[in-house]
Amino acid sequence: MSQCKYAADGTAKPRTIRRHNAGQCICYGITRAGKQAATTAAPDAAHESAGDQNGANLYREMADTAWGADEWRGFIKAKGQDPDTVTFQWGVTSNPLGGYWNKLWNVRPLVAADSETGPAWPVIQRPAPVIVAFPPHISAPPRGMRLAIKCADTQIGFRRLANGTMEPFHDAAAMALFVSVCHAYQPDKIQILGDFLDLASQGRWVQEAGFAQTTQPALDAGYLFLASLRAACPDAEMVLVEGNHDKRMQSFIEANALAAFGLKRAGLPESWPVMSMPFLLRLDELNIQYVDAYPAATDWDNDLTRNIHGTKSNSKGSTTSQYVTDLPHLNTWAGHTHRTEITYRSVLGPRGTAVESYSANPGCLCRTDGAVPGTNSAITADGAAARIVENWQQGFGMAYYNDTESWPYVYRIRNGRAIVEGREFSRAQSTSALPRT
Repeated sequence: MSQCKYAADGTAKPRTIRRHNAGQCICYGITRAGKQAATTAAPDAAHESAGDQNGANLYREMADTAWGADEWRGFIKAKGQDPDTVTFQWGVTSNPLGGYWNKLWNVRPLVAADSETGPAWPVIQRPAPVIVAFPPHISAPPRGMRLAIKCADTQIGFRRLANGTMEPFHDAAAMALFVSVCHAYQPDKIQILGDFLDLASQGRWVQEAGFAQTTQPALDAGYLFLASLRAACPDAEMVLVEGNHDKRMQSFIEANALAAFGLKRAGLPESWPVMSMPFLLRLDELNIQYVDAYPAATDWDNDLTRNIHGTKSNSKGSTTSQYVTDLPHLNTWAGHTHRTEITYRSVLGPRGTAVESYSANPGCLCRTDGAVPGTNSAITADGAAARIVENWQQGFGMAYYNDTESWPYVYRIRNGRAIVEGREFSRAQSTSALPRT
């Protein structure tokens, strides 16, 4: 028999932990006859606390009646806090021997300065629509083939630091450079090969305190980037291919709010669900196609060239070589590994002819210094990202193609500079020319 820790002063007979957990222990004021000792609905009623009311700890108050928000506000005030400056959760469980266990938890300071500025944990919503003013539209340079410009793994997201500032996972300057390249070349197609948002707070890995309330800022930053791309290249076909990080939002809803999965706006059965990347990023308004269902999500340049986010990752060798080995009859553009590379492969074709294919990775547009949460990343005692060197490279890709051919090029972004066909694009030039809303 285990003695209840709340009756360890020797004045009560031992009771099992099971009876204690069932609310039938004498430490709760329950007599053998099932009578209750003091059970008034007042702040000094019989209660149990697993800690102080400033954290996520649980208070349980025994009372004859079920408490509501007003009673708990009085309780919080009696504990020395202003109930108007905190947010809290409460609930009620009936006791089989009579009365109620009133429960209070997650008493935390409001993030906003006062209750009129909105909820402490604001609802995720679409960014406000913007009109991006960009330099005058230019015509595409003469070229004999169609052009697709590709990027991947922007990993747009933030870590909220102890001082209230936001540490980005993405590299805004590298993204601006990509916009400048697209503006200069006016491609026929722009493709973002997945992991557009990081969505760290929806991931299944260990959570950091700094991930809280960062999804909305990520959506806002992602939408502005896409709006800038659309303003820079108003005539380009634009495609966003779903990656495993983008898929996190759907997986999170399926795991935690299944009843909300797939909900759409009333009267619009063909629209995207309201808790989906295309809806929250306003892709329809920007005329951007979203290809979902990772890892099957695929966009094609022609019958021989596919664009995916990717599932393969080889930390000690080439990942693109795996794609051309598995599918030597197809060209593959894939992200996922954050490393710039191109691998070619030639195999025997019909009647002894050579069939050549390639696989290319455009690199990433996220930070490569440890800011992005990952297997090698670490945080300091104050919650900031420790600086490390990831085996990642920033960059983007270009493919000149027609119905039967594809010619790939990958361009590195190094120290804020990229050399494209002999022309230099710099981080400083790109950031100084950023569009204004």
